[in-house]
Formats: sequence, structure tokens, C-alpha cells
Amino acid sequence: NTSLQLKEAIKTVKTNGAKAIIIDVRNNPGGFLNSAIDVTSQFLDDGLALYEIDGKGNRVNWKIRKGGIATEIPLVVLANEYSASASEILVGAIQDYKRGTIIGNTTFGKGSVNIIRKLSNGGGIGISISKFYSPLGRLIEDKGLEPDIIITNSDNLTEDSKQLDKAYETLEKLIINNE
Repeated sequence: NTSLQLKEAIKTVKTNGAKAIIIDVRNNPGGFLNSAIDVTSQFLDDGLALYEIDGKGNRVNWKIRKGGIATEIPLVVLANEYSASASEILVGAIQDYKRGTIIGNTTFGKGSVNIIRKLSNGGGIGISISKFYSPLGRLIEDKGLEPDIIITNSDNLTEDSKQLDKAYETLEKLIINNE
């Protein structure tokens, strides 16, 4: 229900006069592919959310779903080295379409589709069957996605604070330029 919760949050902040949105996916390990596409679709009108290529070279395109409710409001996404999988789908699409600014650190690099097979001893084995690519073809697996603005600090609290400060500063400039 991530997408439903996000829609409600967007409606609430827009009703209360928000002029911009910060999405924070720092330390977010990801989730389900359909949820990632639904979330990404709230901010984009059209195009691909991502595509995947399997081990045989077959490509599957995952398109943006119509009806996004925050396709024009200024946007910043905060991401870090613990932003993985579904979080990286959002980061990749927002960045590729220049829909918003990504601030933080290079993401984790978990861009693969995995299946689990049970073993006779009660255990299991995970098998990667395909890899995710951003809309413009950037491989996510093992590489991650580099933000537009990199902000690092050896102290995590200072780093988080500086990244958020930069997000506010970036959005203030966008709002002033749009008025």
C-alpha cells in the first residue's frame, strides 16, 4: 500500500499549500516492483519507469502508469548507499527524465530480479534472472546510481542534515525561478 499512502501524503501537503516535495529514500532497501512503478508514476506523465533484460537478452519495458498527481510540483529525492532496488527505480527515472534533483550518495546497486528455489534439505537458493536498467539504459546492478549533488560526511547525522539542507536550498531556488 506504499503508493496509496504516498498519494494521500501528496494530497495532504498540496492541500496545505506545499510548493515542493522532498522524497527521502535514504536507507530504504526497496520493495515490490509494482509499488516502485506506482510510486514513480506519481511524478512522471509518460515513458518508461525502467526496463529489465534477462539472461537470454529478452527485454521487458515497464511503463509509467497514467494519473500521477505530482507531475509538476518541484521535487528533490534524497538517496544514499543504502537506497536499494525499488528506491533505485524511482531515483533512476526521476534523474533520467530530469524531473527532479537527486541529492546524497551513490545508491546501493541492487538492480536484479531474483527467484528463490527451495532445496530438498529445507534451505533455498536465490537465482538472479534479469537486471534492471534506468529508462536511459543505466545498469543499476552492482553500480548504483550517482546523485546529481553528492554530499558526504564521516558523521552520519551531519551528513543527513547537510543533505536535507541542500534539498531545501535546491527547492527554494526552483520555487523562486517558477514564480
